[in-house]
Amino acid sequence: MTLLDLQKKLKKAKYDGFLISRNNLFLEQDIRDDENIIQQLTDFTGSAGTILITEDKNYLFVDGRYELQAPAQTQKHAIEVICTTHISIQNWLQQHMSGKKIGYNPWCWSITEIAHFSTLKMIADADFVPTMLSSETPTIYAYDLAYCGQSREEKVVSFAQYIKDQGFDAFFISSADSISWLLNLRSDALSNTPVFRAMALIDTHCHVWIFSVPHKNKDEKINLPFLSLDDLPDRFKKFRKKTIGADYSNTSSAIYTLAEEYHIQLINKPDILQQQKAIKNICELKNIRTAHLYDGIALCKFLYWLDNNWQGKTELDIVEKLHEFRTKQPHFVSESFATIAAAGSNGAIVHYAPSSKTNKKLEANTLLLLDSGAQYLEGTTDITRTIPLGVIPPQMCEDYTLVLKSHIALSKTVFPQNTTGARLDAIARQPLWQEGKNYNHGTGHGVGCFLNVHEGPQYISASCSLPFSSRQITSIEPGYYLENQYGIRIENLVEICPAQYKGFLKFKNLTLVPIDLRAINKYLLSAEEISWLNTYHQEVFATISPHLTSPEKEWLKTACAPL
Repeated sequence: MTLLDLQKKLKKAKYDGFLISRNNLFLEQDIRDDENIIQQLTDFTGSAGTILITEDKNYLFVDGRYELQAPAQTQKHAIEVICTTHISIQNWLQQHMSGKKIGYNPWCWSITEIAHFSTLKMIADADFVPTMLSSETPTIYAYDLAYCGQSREEKVVSFAQYIKDQGFDAFFISSADSISWLLNLRSDALSNTPVFRAMALIDTHCHVWIFSVPHKNKDEKINLPFLSLDDLPDRFKKFRKKTIGADYSNTSSAIYTLAEEYHIQLINKPDILQQQKAIKNICELKNIRTAHLYDGIALCKFLYWLDNNWQGKTELDIVEKLHEFRTKQPHFVSESFATIAAAGSNGAIVHYAPSSKTNKKLEANTLLLLDSGAQYLEGTTDITRTIPLGVIPPQMCEDYTLVLKSHIALSKTVFPQNTTGARLDAIARQPLWQEGKNYNHGTGHGVGCFLNVHEGPQYISASCSLPFSSRQITSIEPGYYLENQYGIRIENLVEICPAQYKGFLKFKNLTLVPIDLRAINKYLLSAEEISWLNTYHQEVFATISPHLTSPEKEWLKTACAPL
């Protein structure tokens, strides 16, 4: 299937356009490479995007993270790239395609998304572009109580009561990560994300019907009724003329049509499981801290190696070596996403992924941006460090220091309960804004517990109106990118904790890896900022040094020296 093939089908079907989402039927979840329709059609490898195919032209809509990457990976004669930072896809379509007949796959678009296209003559056509799902048969397994801290039975009873309190007969859950958390199940279906890919219908009597792709179950602890995704219509039929809750923002438009067919009242209600799993319990928090200890040890050992061996190495060498250090840690399962090792100008591409085509050698007097994470049974990690190779120019040091100031500004913030992600985002950007600089991505995202490395519903971004709560995990990752020259990002994961003042919250660092001192212009830092950095490094050294060899410990002592 090619873009040209689809353009020919458009003409035959008498459509004006066809919208293709990167999603499969598990909306807003990670996908496998062999399920990535957009990559197959355009060579674009980003984690988010939408294609509009018309008879004469094709358009790829991407967010600000991919404004540079998408044009570089796609053919200009075949694709026009549109950045949704400047205009939303809904507004663009209303301006250019209003009143047009546009086809779409209803399994790959949410009810909310389709509602946003209300001015368009959109027609569902699931057969036009197939719903891509891998033919692989994954293995599912139970996530042990020692890691998750709450039994499946407790969670289901609580959720069933919630359904009853809302006046629903049942609730339909479309999000695979919600199902994985609720039922304490994990899977190897995806290489970096251990979610069990399933949907579920749950009623007020704690009955759970699970609809999943074919899988292998080798765990006797799992005693649940599994149905095929093809069984969805028959199960919905049994709720004829009843009321079912569903989160329209992550429920496929096809489910709405199914409910209408059986005269089911489908009521829009946020998936409360997303909110519940974002607030970690005491057991999860303890394990997450252990995961960051393991990851801190691996990263410090790697950085010691890098300092002594970077000459002549390539980006892919770095990816391989970091993986090697992580595999030596207890309970390591996988990376939590494909490692970003971006040398020099590649660092300006926010979500750059090294490949055999782009693999670059590390060069003296440049920066290496390294964004990576891991899945341990205890939890999920995500960290970015920007590393100077040799002596870098003063302008790089100034920009690096501004990013550090932005990181510290938010990290040390005390804020009232119910503060939104948008307000926190503005705090982080202030030091860069003061110098007329900015970055084209969010400042932070939630992180799951041995689940998605990007977890909602809360995130730190100008578009987030959701409040933050104690016991949530978020990243803090401001950056600065100079096209064709370099990129800088500094990222820690933090736990949100009660502050010393009643009704206020603060951030507590989880990441235990030094922030490189060699790129800092200390004269741009205030005494308070230097104090924050020194205190952070004292904690890193005290926690990590007992697990290092003598040479590694000496390296860490220098890396954590007071500024």
